[in-house]
Amino acid sequence: MPRAKRICAKAGCPRVADGRYCPVHNAAYEAERGSREARGYDHKHRELRKQWAPKVAQGNIPCAKCKQVITTYQRWHLGHTDDRTAWTGPEHEHCNLSDAGRRSHR
Repeated sequence: MPRAKRICAKAGCPRVADGRYCPVHNAAYEAERGSREARGYDHKHRELRKQWAPKVAQGNIPCAKCKQVITTYQRWHLGHTDDRTAWTGPEHEHCNLSDAGRRSHR
């Protein structure tokens, strides 16, 4: 589902954004975050996600966070422990991002 258009979240930027930031500020934000690998999403993560994908596609795997089934049309993430030392399993995209947001604002 495409995201709604809105104004860039960077203070003073009048550009239209598909997500949080306009393309210019999004590039800077992504560069600051570091690569996928630097954030822990390496080859092991990709392989584990590939293993889960067919199971999740069947629509009967529960979310590791909320325990509700991840339906075939829902986006999902491969969740990890807070200390990033282990994977917890598939999670609804919303559950994963909401948890990350809560942890970052503690």
